[in-house]
Amino acid sequence: MLLKMRGAGHADGFALWRIVAWLMLLLAAYGCLQYAVHGEQVWGVLKQLPPGNDSDAFQLRKILAWDVGYFVIAFGIVVICAGAILRQAWARPALQVASILLALGWGVVGGLMLLSQWREFSQGVAMTNAQAPLDPASLQALDHVRRSFVIAMAAKAAAVPVLLWLAWWLARPSVKAGFHELPRKRSSR
Repeated sequence: MLLKMRGAGHADGFALWRIVAWLMLLLAAYGCLQYAVHGEQVWGVLKQLPPGNDSDAFQLRKILAWDVGYFVIAFGIVVICAGAILRQAWARPALQVASILLALGWGVVGGLMLLSQWREFSQGVAMTNAQAPLDPASLQALDHVRRSFVIAMAAKAAAVPVLLWLAWWLARPSVKAGFHELPRKRSSR
C-alpha cells in the first residue's frame, strides 16, 4: 500500500535509466571500497616510515591524497545516484552533469591515457623480447596484461555512449516530470 501511494504521482514502469543509475551506484560504491582499502594500506606504510625519509613520505602522501580525492568523488556519485533512484529533483541535474563528466574524464581522457600507456608498455616488451626471448611464464603474464587492457578499453568504450545517453535521457520532459522536490517541514510556531 505504501509503495502504491508513494508512486501514485508517476509511472513506475520499467526504466532503463534507473538500471544505469543502479549500475553507476554499485560501481561507485565498489570504487569507494577500493580507495578506502588502498588508502588504509598507504597510511599504514606511511606510519611505519622511519623519520627523515622525506622523499618517500612525500610520494606516499601524494598517493594518499589521490585516494582520498577519488574516494570523495566516488562517494558523491553514490549519493547522486541514490538521489536519482529515489527521484529527488536535485539529483536529476547532478546526475546529468556527473554522467557527462564521467564520460569525458573517465571514458575519453582515461581511455586515451590508457592507450598511450599501452603503447609505451608494448614498446618496452618488444625491446625486452628483442634482447632475449621471453619465457613461458612471462608470456602468460603478458597475455594476462593484454586481456586486462582490452577489457578496460572495452569498458571505457561502452561506458561513454551509455553515460552520454543517460545525460540526454534525464533531460527529457517525461523523465523530468517523474522527479519530485523533498517535502518541506512545517514550522510549529
